[in-house]
Amino acid sequence: MKLAIYYNTTVKYGFKMELMQAFAKPIEDSGVRVRHFRGPEGFDVDKDYTHALIFNYQRFVAGQEPLKDRLRLRVDVWNHHKDNGTIWMFDNDVLNGIDAHLNHNYHYDVKNSFVRVAYKDIYPGKAEYFNDNCPQDRWNKMAKIKRIDVKDYNLKNGEFIYICCNRGSSGYSGLGVNAAQWAIDTVEELRKHTDRPIKIRQHSSMSYAEHKPDFNRLKEFCERQKNVSLHSPLGEYPGLVNQIKKSYAVVIFTSTAGGPAIVEGKPLFICNKHCYYLPMKAGELSDIEKPNISIDRQQFLNNLGYSHWRLPELKDGEYWERVKNDV
Repeated sequence: MKLAIYYNTTVKYGFKMELMQAFAKPIEDSGVRVRHFRGPEGFDVDKDYTHALIFNYQRFVAGQEPLKDRLRLRVDVWNHHKDNGTIWMFDNDVLNGIDAHLNHNYHYDVKNSFVRVAYKDIYPGKAEYFNDNCPQDRWNKMAKIKRIDVKDYNLKNGEFIYICCNRGSSGYSGLGVNAAQWAIDTVEELRKHTDRPIKIRQHSSMSYAEHKPDFNRLKEFCERQKNVSLHSPLGEYPGLVNQIKKSYAVVIFTSTAGGPAIVEGKPLFICNKHCYYLPMKAGELSDIEKPNISIDRQQFLNNLGYSHWRLPELKDGEYWERVKNDV
C-alpha cells in the first residue's frame, strides 16, 4: 500500500488541511509509504500510488467548466481510483448544523467537529464506512458533544409537509437534477395522496441572482396551488430546524435537512437511492399518510457514529486501527 494525500483538493489552510494531516499521521507511523501532495506541483495524479485521500468530490456541471484547479483535481483522482475503489473521501457531517440550530449556547470547536470518512465511493449507498451493526458508544459521545436530544415520533403533531431541496442542479449529490423541477414534481405526486399543506424550502445557496429564475418558477407554481408555499433565501426564509419541528413530515432528495428530521422524530421521505439517510426512509410518497416509523432509528444513529470522526481520533489512529485490515 502506498497512500497519496492530495491537499490541493481543499483550501490551503485551516481545519480541512489539519484533518488531512491527522488522517495521514498514524498511517505513516505504521510504516505505510505516504506522499503529501501540496503546493504548485501537487495538482497532478501520481499513478504509482495505490491509495488516495481527497477532500470531497466535484461533479462536472455543463456550462461551469473549466473547474477550478482543486475541483478538477478531485475529479482526476477519483477517475484514477474509482475502478478499484482504493480512495478515501472526507465529506460533510450529515448532522452538521443541528447542534448550532438547536442550542443557542453552542460554539464551533475544531477538536469536537466531525467529518464523514467514506471509502471506495463518493455516494453513501456505495461507499464503505466500516459501520455495520455498530454499538451505541460513539453515537452517545457524538450526541453529547452536539447536545442532541432525539425526540420520539408523534404523528399527531405537525402542521405541514416540508419539502427541502438540494442546491440547484449543482453539487455531486444532486446528480444533475434541477431542484426546482424536482420540488414541483414532488408536490404534484404528493397531491395524489394528501391534502395537507405543503411548504417548499430552497437551499440556502440559492440566494444569488443566477438562481432568480428558479425562485420565480417556484413562486409562480406555489401561487397557482392550494396550500403550497415557498421558503427561499430570496424571500421569506425562516430557520430550518424550527420549521421541521412544526412539520408533519419531511421530504428530501439528498438534502442534509434529513438530519434534523430524524432527530426531531419526523417521518422522512427520500427520493434518491444515494442519500445517506436512506435506511430511515419512511416509505414512498404514496405512503405519506401512513409512514413507517418502526424503523430501527437507534441502530441507524449507532452506525452514523462510526462513519463520523473527529480530528483527535484521526490523529491518534483510532479510525486507522479500526479499518486497516480491511483496506
